[in-house]
Amino acid sequence: MNNCKGQSTRVGHRQKVLPILCYLLLIGAVFFPTGARAHDTHPSSREVLASIGFDQRLNTQVPADIVLRDEKGQSVSLGDFYGSRPVILALGYLQCPNLCSLVRMGLEESLHQLKFAAGSEFEVLIVSIDPNETPAEAAAVKQQVMADYGRPGTERGWHFLTGAHDAIDQLANAIGFRYAYDAEQQQFAHASGLVILTPTGRVARYLYGLEFAPRDLRLALVEAADNKIGSPVDQLLLFCYHYDPTTGKYSPLIMDIMRMAGLTTVAGLGALLFVQIRRDSASRAGASRAGESRATAGQPSARGKQ
Repeated sequence: MNNCKGQSTRVGHRQKVLPILCYLLLIGAVFFPTGARAHDTHPSSREVLASIGFDQRLNTQVPADIVLRDEKGQSVSLGDFYGSRPVILALGYLQCPNLCSLVRMGLEESLHQLKFAAGSEFEVLIVSIDPNETPAEAAAVKQQVMADYGRPGTERGWHFLTGAHDAIDQLANAIGFRYAYDAEQQQFAHASGLVILTPTGRVARYLYGLEFAPRDLRLALVEAADNKIGSPVDQLLLFCYHYDPTTGKYSPLIMDIMRMAGLTTVAGLGALLFVQIRRDSASRAGASRAGESRATAGQPSARGKQ
């Protein structure tokens, strides 16, 4: 009878543990592939990822005569936005399914926490790197961003620009923004971040990533307004989380986030598995001691045998 109970306990233990082990193996296969799956990236995609990033071109003058179109379809030059206020510049594309909207959201969230207002203390330029995108698309995105930003009267400080390929390339080259079109994925590949310009259009600072600490953004705007130029060392210290100083490249951030989520899940399930095994082991040990006690209690004593 005790043997049957032991077998039942072991079966129950396996029924509890096996699903957790299978789930751990599944997560490992998805987030941490090995062998053939770890190297199934198409060569062109690897080349695209290797070619994107930022080359810090601090104190470089961004040409004022680059002509683009605003969200109303009117031709504007970058010099139209120079003058008395610093400029927040973000390159991406309006229909981006990955990072671009997250960069805009990160910028909005940071600006929400500042007393500074677009159009009075600074200008915001959101420039599409896709020459096929239109002013109508830019206007739709601006309408959504203005609703999220929630500061009426600041619309004049937000500018959503599109343009021809040559103009986009000229701007990207001026600020060291390296991007590429991945024909296989039919998407533009690029790094995420902001470039802060002085009121005269010189590159003052780079802010990398998807979120921008309000304190860092405020400092960047204040210094740029005074025509102060940051240094690459400052940026590496502040934003090294998204930067690999050994390669000078930026990792695919979304996959990093997914892998971190996978690690967290694996750690949590591992802890659950450990607790479950310890609990089952303690239960079996307790049941074994109880069985031995009952068996001992049922045996006649040596005095009783005499």
